Formats: sequence, structure tokens, C-alpha cells
Amino acid sequence: MTSEKQIKTSLGPTLHEVEDGLWEIDLTNLRIFFGLSILSRTIGEEIGNLLQSLPGDLAFSYKINPNINHELVDMHIQHVQVFARAGILKDWVLFREEFEENLRFVFGSFQQQSIAKKIHPEFYGEDPNRNSSVALLFPFDTEFVHPSGYYILMERVQNQNRIGDFFLRITIDSREDGCLNLANIQHEVISDVHSRTYIAGASKISESLSNGIINVAQKGETFYEEENSHFSKVFSQIEKTPLGKLSNINFYWEEQYRNLILSSDPSVSLSILKKLFLLLEDSSASKKIKEGNTLRAKIGKTAVYVDLSRLDRVLNFSFNQKRTLVDANFYLKRMPILETIANSKDHKFNFDGIHIFLIHHITSEIISLIETFRRLKAKSLNVAFVKYGGNIPPIYLDILLDIPTESFYMAGLEFKLTNNNTPYYGVSPLYSDFEVHTSFRHKLEEAKLGFFEAMRRLAMYLFLNQLFELAEKNEKMILIEDGGYIAPILNERALDNVSFGEVLAEFWVEGKFSSLKDKKFSEILNSHIVGTVEHTRNGYDRLTKVKQDKGSLFLPAYSIAISKEKTLEESKEVARSIINAIENTLHGIGKVLSKRNVLILGSKGNIGGFLKKYLVGGSLHESHLDVLEVDRKFELNSNLQKQFFNRVSETEFANIDLVIGVTGESILEPKDFESWILKSEHKQLFLASGSTKTVEFANFIQWTNQLNLTDNPKLAEKETLISFHRILDPQTQMDLGSKIIFKIPELNLEKEIYLISDGSPVNFLFFGVPTESMDPIISQLASVSLGMVNQHHTKNLPKPELYAVDHQINVWGNSL
Repeated sequence: MTSEKQIKTSLGPTLHEVEDGLWEIDLTNLRIFFGLSILSRTIGEEIGNLLQSLPGDLAFSYKINPNINHELVDMHIQHVQVFARAGILKDWVLFREEFEENLRFVFGSFQQQSIAKKIHPEFYGEDPNRNSSVALLFPFDTEFVHPSGYYILMERVQNQNRIGDFFLRITIDSREDGCLNLANIQHEVISDVHSRTYIAGASKISESLSNGIINVAQKGETFYEEENSHFSKVFSQIEKTPLGKLSNINFYWEEQYRNLILSSDPSVSLSILKKLFLLLEDSSASKKIKEGNTLRAKIGKTAVYVDLSRLDRVLNFSFNQKRTLVDANFYLKRMPILETIANSKDHKFNFDGIHIFLIHHITSEIISLIETFRRLKAKSLNVAFVKYGGNIPPIYLDILLDIPTESFYMAGLEFKLTNNNTPYYGVSPLYSDFEVHTSFRHKLEEAKLGFFEAMRRLAMYLFLNQLFELAEKNEKMILIEDGGYIAPILNERALDNVSFGEVLAEFWVEGKFSSLKDKKFSEILNSHIVGTVEHTRNGYDRLTKVKQDKGSLFLPAYSIAISKEKTLEESKEVARSIINAIENTLHGIGKVLSKRNVLILGSKGNIGGFLKKYLVGGSLHESHLDVLEVDRKFELNSNLQKQFFNRVSETEFANIDLVIGVTGESILEPKDFESWILKSEHKQLFLASGSTKTVEFANFIQWTNQLNLTDNPKLAEKETLISFHRILDPQTQMDLGSKIIFKIPELNLEKEIYLISDGSPVNFLFFGVPTESMDPIISQLASVSLGMVNQHHTKNLPKPELYAVDHQINVWGNSL
């Protein structure tokens, strides 16, 4: 039912409630002004200059610039005259910033229709004979206590030389010993200065955003995103409003609005944006948005929906239709096998009473897995997201940040560069609130770690924090991970017989004061961890190594890493997605894959074998089919197949310009890269990893970092200049990795090495493996986890050992 609730705004038009959670305001006839903040800044600077030079009263006249404030000139206001009696601003230097802010508010009152029509009635449709101009009194002496205790009076005065023209008289005075007799001046007190937060530079901000929207709309896009940066003026200004600190401003539109802005003068889009920012300045409107409501601003035939999402960090503007709010069910429906498990068809298992700690990539399939865990009664879910390159689709974060925080927490890393271009990883601000873990964030920032070590640190820290809490409540948890980040460590430390406190200290967990710290880590794990489940071959191999080194495992570990579905079917799609990512990156810099001379490291592995097959069978031209392969599984060396990389000659390597690595090891050494740079036949060289984490080219990353930190880097004893750049997609501006340029002036040599996705798996730059192929694999991860928890509930868990699906157990964890 429509409510009759209405709220007055400082702009003039009222807000009224259309339905629960939706408020509307009509800004169609709102008169907008550009350059008011420039005018106030100019007047403020002139006041400051004259205060330092004039011996007594301050008085000056300023002619309004029609190129900046043409709306005022159109209203026949040609000048601003300012007066302040000597001494009134004697302590101005102490409150300069507040004064300039107040001056912005005074001039900004023209943007408040309800106020502006009092001082300039005929230009707002009022009859000047019935409603004459009224002066506006801004009592800053009561709102802000300054030594001078000033107020500002703004009057509209008839120009004595030109009939029909006016000037604005600004008088700065005080009540105690002022020169003005306010009783004789018809005026209105503008007392509620907090009803509006003036966004300085709103015109420039609107212009910048409008241009950004038009540029992407011309490319056929329907979405534009503005990210907060350390020097972003728009975000620092909005932070002063009730909306507070934002991480992003997102704009969504449909075809009708796209056609409008592309077929209209840019001023149309600009005026719409300007009105939207004026709306944010009104505290009533901003508070309604902050409270979780959606505002619908009508501007002519355009309707703009304004709301916040992602824990109030993202401000959304949706033109002509509400944002499409997709939830996790949308993605789960695309995975029929997993959806069957989630809906408890064909099984009666659940996670009732068990907490889940998940380490995995942030993909739509994992959003579906998270929804599956929630449907199957997981008591809580903590996620450490593995994030390499590429952008996270905003819709993923919208969905995840809508999950109730009392049962869901997530964290992840972001790629960063030091001032001297050394790459490292720190805590990302995109996920759940990390304020409680500030000390850890600072330590990780100071450590400047590569991806794997930083991810392991983050995952272990979060896992141990949750483990401590569960131990105090005597509850249990299962670990499900992709990549062997922490299960091997848990087993090692338990078998090393160390205390819980020692492990907490090792991984920077502070502030835990309890007798639990004195217990053996093995005792804590035994009491509160059901077991571990592993997705990848790397994780499987790490657990195998722990078993070899220690003689056994401490926790039962189930793995899908070598199941038939994963080794055969997934490997094919991973290979295809690697090729797709390489091709997209090459296309962005004007190159093609078909002309590359390719070396595959690990060509006999599951992924490597399909890479070779798909390259030769499709991506490479018929006249260019030779692919150099390196794999220890080769029994004999031939022209194109080498057992080890040291069997590749300098001449053969000099012919290569694309190295694809899928070994999970860093095979190439600094001397190899140096030789490649010095002797390669090509100017542009490419490195692409298809293996987990950033291990594949870790030696290259470390070597370039060391060279970069050297005062006089040299290659072949020759002085070398090294510079670092980003690979940006020319259409989307998506960051695709790093480009390192090596110049040796003495040899007149210049080479560019493109480290695609900064050495992390290139397939995660774009869409990874398609959902259809991932459905059976993620379903195995869910079913084997359910099986382990069921065995725990029925006290049928097997002894600590590594159990692989299709080898020792089936997809439900039962022995074969």
C-alpha cells in the first residue's frame, strides 16, 4: 500500500514514500548551477589576500565570470560585493578552512530551491510584487564557535547603473559589536546548515563521471565503475555526507538510456549527474539511502534508482530500471548436479553442527558451493578466497556481502606494488570487515610476501582464530581447500608435538589469553577438526610429502585431485581456458598466438598434454606447428622433446618467444632468462603460467626484483636499464599483468618480457573453466565433504591417511 509519508529536502522538491524501502523525488525542474564552488573559492582567496594587505576594513567587488557562472549571469547577477569591518576576521587564519567551507555553503544556497527563491523570487516563478527579495542570514557564530563569532548576510541589490541587473552583497559581521542593524533589514535566518553537505567540485566530478559513462556506452557497455583511490576527490567529498566512506560508485543502464546519452548533447548526461550529486548533498536523502532504502530520482523521462550495497561500501546508480539483484540461487541453478546435492536429493547427509573453513577461488561455481553448504545446514562458513589476476565481477561481491555476517566471513588478498615496483600481496578491502585484524594486516603489509606465502599466512591466521573460538565453545570444523595451503602445515605441526600457543605465535595470532594455548596442537586438532578435503594435485602432493617426511598424517584427508573426472575432463577445459587467456592478452597488444614460437614446460602432464594437442590442432597455423616440449617423463631427447630444460640449446631457446609453464615448479633459472634477453631473435617475449599459484616463474620474479633493487643492474657485465609497466586491455582497461623492459644501451638492445597475470595462472584472468565442466568436479568436492562429516557423525571416520576419490574412496567418501 502506498504511504503518504513525505520529507522536505533542502533542494526544494520533497521525498515521498512509494512503497516499503522505495522513496521518490522529482528533480525534473530543479535549477542547477555550475561553478559555485569555484566562485566561493575565488572570493575566499581574495578575502585572504586582502586581509594580509589592507590596514582596515575589507571591501572589494568581483565581476562574475560568465564562462564559469553563466547561470548567475543569466539571472542578471553580475557582481559580488564583499564587506567586513576591521577586526571582524582578525583570527581568520585560525579558522580559514571552516570559513571557506561556510562560504561554499552561502553560495551553494542558490542550489537550494526553497532558499534561493527567497533572495531571487522572480527567477523561481514567484511574483516579485507579492514576494520581494529577502536577505539570507547565515548564523555561523552559533553553529561554529570562533574567536570572531561571525555571521554572513547575503543580499540581492539592484544595480544602480543598469536597470534590471543585480549584485550580491556579502557582509561578514558579528552580533556583539556589529555595524548592521538587522532589525531594519528584511531577512530570513538559514539556521539548519547541517541539512546539506556541500560537495565541493560537484560540477567537475559530474563532468568526469559523465565522460566516463559516455565513453564506455559508446563501446556498447552497460556498466561503469569508479573505484576509490587515495587521491579521489569524489570519494573524499561524499565521505562528508551521511553515506560515509565508499569503495566504489557503480553506474548501470539499459538500452534506452544508452541511446539517450549517445544521441544527445553531453550536457544532458552532465545535468543528470549533477542533479544526482545535489541529491546526495541533502542529508535527508543521504540518510534514507544509508538506512537501506532505494531512492528513485525522476529527471524528465529518466528515472534513476540510488542505493547502497556490499556492507554500504558501494553506491549504485541504476538508470531507468532497478539493478538486477541476482542471488546465489541463480548460479546454483546453472549447476544441476550440485543443485541436486544442495537440495538433499538422493542423500540424507548434512553439515548440521559443523563449521566449514573453505579456501578456494572466487568464481560463480564457488558461490554455488557456498549456497550448497548453507542449504545443508553448515553452522558457519569462513572463506579465504584465492584471487590472482583479473577483476572480480561486482555481482559476485554483491551476493557474498548480502549473506548474514553472523554465519559468514570472507577475506582475500590483492596484488600490490612497492614504490620501486616490487610485487607483493596484502589484505584486500573488498571482502568482510577486517578492522578487528588490523595488526595482522599491518604485519602482512610490512612483510611484502609473494602470493603463496601471503595466502598461506592469511589462511592460517583466519583458520587458527576460528579454531581458538571453536575450542572455547567445544565445537567442530572441517577444512576444505584448493591448493594445499594449510592442511600440510596442520599435519606437520601436530606431528611435531608443538603447543597450540606456539602455532598461534608462528602465524601472528595475538590477544588469545587462555589455558588452551598450553595444550598440544595435536590435542586441539583431534578434538575440534573433523578432517581435511583437498581439491588440487598440488595440495595432494604436499600431503603426500608430509606423509613421506613424517611417516604418517595426523588428520584424515580426502582428495578429488586425481579422480577420473578431474584428471581427464577438467584438464581439457583448463588447457582451453589457458589458451583463451593467452589469446585475449595477445590480441590486446596487437599480437596473435598463431605466430608465436611456443615452449611448453610440463607437456606430458594432464594439462600440458591437452595444451600441446589444442595448440597444434587449432591455435597454430599449418606452417607453424612445431612446439618445443620439456618434461621429465620423456625417455629420449629429440629436436622438439627434451627430458630437462638444460637439454634445450641456446639457439633453440633464442627462437622461442612464448613459454607456457604447467609444471608447478620454477624450472627456468636467472641465467636462462638472461640468455633469452641477450640472444633471443624476438623483441617481445611472453611468459604464461597455467599452474597453481605463482610458483611457475618465481625465479624470474625474484631475479627481476633483485635487479630492480640493484643500484647499477647489469646483464653480461653491461649496464642495463629496467622499467616496469602494466599490461592494460585497450577496451576494458583490465589489468592483465606486468611488462618488464630491459635496455642495454651499449649493445643497442631492447627486449620486453610480458609476464601475463603477474606469473599466476592465466586462466583465472577471464572465466576459468566453464560452469558446465566444473559442475561434476565441484559436486565431488561437496559430496566427499558431506561423506566425511557423515562418517564423523556416525563415528566411522577412517584412520589418518590420504584417501583419493576413484582410488581408495568413492565420491561419498566410502571405501572402494
